[in-house]
Amino acid sequence: MSRDIWHSPPPPGAPKTIWPAVLMAVGLGVAAGGAILFLNIPIAVGTAAALGLVPGLALLIAILRYPFVGLLLIFFFTYVRPQDIVTALRPLHLPMLSTAGLFALAVFNIVRNRDKSVLWPGGMTIFTLILALMAIGVITSVNNYWAFQYFRDMVLMAVFVFLIVNLVTTSTEMRRVIGLMVAAHAYFCLKGLGQFAAGNVFGTTGTVGSGFLGDENDFALALIVMFPFVFFSIQRSKSGARRFLWTALSLLVLLTTMATMSRGGFVGMAVTLFVCWVMSANKIRNAAVLLFLILVVAVAAPKRYMREIESIRNTGEGTADLRVKYWRAGLKMYAEHPLIGVGQGNSGALLPIYMDVPDANTKWGRAMHGTIPLLLAELGTIGFLLYAAFFFQTVWYVRRMVRYPIDDPDERVYARYLSQSTFAAMLGFLACSAFLSALYYPHLYILAGIAMAGERIAATAAQGGLKT
Repeated sequence: MSRDIWHSPPPPGAPKTIWPAVLMAVGLGVAAGGAILFLNIPIAVGTAAALGLVPGLALLIAILRYPFVGLLLIFFFTYVRPQDIVTALRPLHLPMLSTAGLFALAVFNIVRNRDKSVLWPGGMTIFTLILALMAIGVITSVNNYWAFQYFRDMVLMAVFVFLIVNLVTTSTEMRRVIGLMVAAHAYFCLKGLGQFAAGNVFGTTGTVGSGFLGDENDFALALIVMFPFVFFSIQRSKSGARRFLWTALSLLVLLTTMATMSRGGFVGMAVTLFVCWVMSANKIRNAAVLLFLILVVAVAAPKRYMREIESIRNTGEGTADLRVKYWRAGLKMYAEHPLIGVGQGNSGALLPIYMDVPDANTKWGRAMHGTIPLLLAELGTIGFLLYAAFFFQTVWYVRRMVRYPIDDPDERVYARYLSQSTFAAMLGFLACSAFLSALYYPHLYILAGIAMAGERIAATAAQGGLKT
């Protein structure tokens, strides 16, 4: 299988182009002109804006020459979320802007190179059917505005997955994607533990980001999804230094998950740890590693954490009882709209009608606190079946990775690593998302994109046509 034309570096002997140099010269001129125009504003702001044009243009040139750089940029905006640090960036909607821009570049290159094949696995077809169902929901929903907003975000997510499938073509590129994700989560772990140590008002890690990192439970879910990629890196490390690094990162993720004080996070991490152990090759050694990690976390855990976990059994009071009432309301919505549901983003607006509590009006806009009830309520039976098909299709890709006869030992080990990590992350997501409204969070879709790209990388490596 040949690599994509618009993705690959030019072949040896290809004619050189002067366009990068021309664009750089134009960029320098724009930067100089911008510096003059910005003289009417504070010198520091003007200088920063002018200087920012040059690296911005250099990044644009890099993306034009090697679009995979643009994909890394989308991952950076999605996970590191610099717009949370520099709030002035929020109006730019950087994740949406970068995703749409890179997709436009992809379409341009596809049109220009008509002999280029577009990679479209079966998982993308199922995702498209889910989007079609959501498009119907925009029309049929009571709150069309929110239905459209959710539909728009899911279209962008589908584009993101499409770009992952078409741009991540080697194990080296996949390593860079996973490495960026791990680095982002390590940063959030340090930020969360710092807030925990400083005495966050809730006694937790507090909020470390926006969007799908909006609260401690969301943060715990993100860590659970990332943990298998860190843990299984211990197994494939060839040096003691690397094994120590990945063990330390695994401990960091576990400690931070504990510091979130999330009961759903505890359940999800317990499932993930068990799955990681079952899937590992050397079970005795890995049992010792996991036991060591768990003991360290148990010693470091404050008494409040143990009380919080023990309260899981108290399902008839507090937030657990309220969560059950949310679920019942969601199932009532499903019973009245069994085919296509009430529409994406609409369950919160209908909670006051379906919740049998004295203060039902105060529940307007609240989350369902359960992915399955949310899925049934908002997308109905058709949506449930499509998501089930999407999930099991992703599992099929995960299993296929390790079934190819790959001769290269490094490629074979990495295919196994990617398969184990993705599958364990998916099961951890299922366990933790049972207590969260995570249907529209990016985790499952990105895992599906990784699985689809990973399966193709393994297939190409088995043919001996892919050298990294």
